[in-house]
Amino acid sequence: MSFAILQKELVVPDVEALKRAFSVSPYLRDIDAQNAAHDAYGVLLRGVDEENAGALQAALQAEGVETELVKESALPTIPLGKVTKRVEFGPAHLLTYDSLNQASDVPWADILFIAAGYVRTGEVRKHRSAKEEAQLRSTATAPLDESGVLKPGDEERYHMLLEIFLRDGTTRHTIAADEFLFDGLGSRMSDDLALNFVVLIQMLVAQVPHAGLNRGALKASQEPPELFPYPSRASFIEEMTWMLWRIGKLKG
Repeated sequence: MSFAILQKELVVPDVEALKRAFSVSPYLRDIDAQNAAHDAYGVLLRGVDEENAGALQAALQAEGVETELVKESALPTIPLGKVTKRVEFGPAHLLTYDSLNQASDVPWADILFIAAGYVRTGEVRKHRSAKEEAQLRSTATAPLDESGVLKPGDEERYHMLLEIFLRDGTTRHTIAADEFLFDGLGSRMSDDLALNFVVLIQMLVAQVPHAGLNRGALKASQEPPELFPYPSRASFIEEMTWMLWRIGKLKG
């Protein structure tokens, strides 16, 4: 039986504390502690065997790192996403359109969780004009080098992603800002891609106060809004998994 060790709060644990705690396991090294701290997006460790799981959790507790032990099979799975190209806002529902312009009616009450982020991926964004690039650079909060500008090439690997999860547990609508038509924003639509993305999130969140939000969606919906960076698609997915697990635990 395989276990996962989950954080109780989304905070970056101290690397030295993790090194000391991980020393109780014959399978973990200092590099594992460094990786776990760097990738602390809710799921601290996966694939921990039953024999070592309890000892690891106790060692982490002794170091002040609050965790929960969960059977890995009990963690929620991320459903396959339905690519959404545009939306329309209605009083009782969100109307989503796929790449074939086929519509799906999503009642506001059915939305369980919204995740958003400025996610580093291995994919290159589609070409944008110089004006669009300048606007995106001025809005983004990451990735920055020491001089305060985007690292050369990194802007080509970051995508503004939005995920909408429904209560049925099997439906997820996925939006990539650089492939999305923002005309559903109406008068709030602008020439600024990042601003449009933030406005879309704010309009969604305003309609579903009952829905859970990841850090990216929460920061984008606040004033002033912020694009929250994720160093990889895996970290974005891990945080969504952790959030869905927390939501399921609260419902249970």
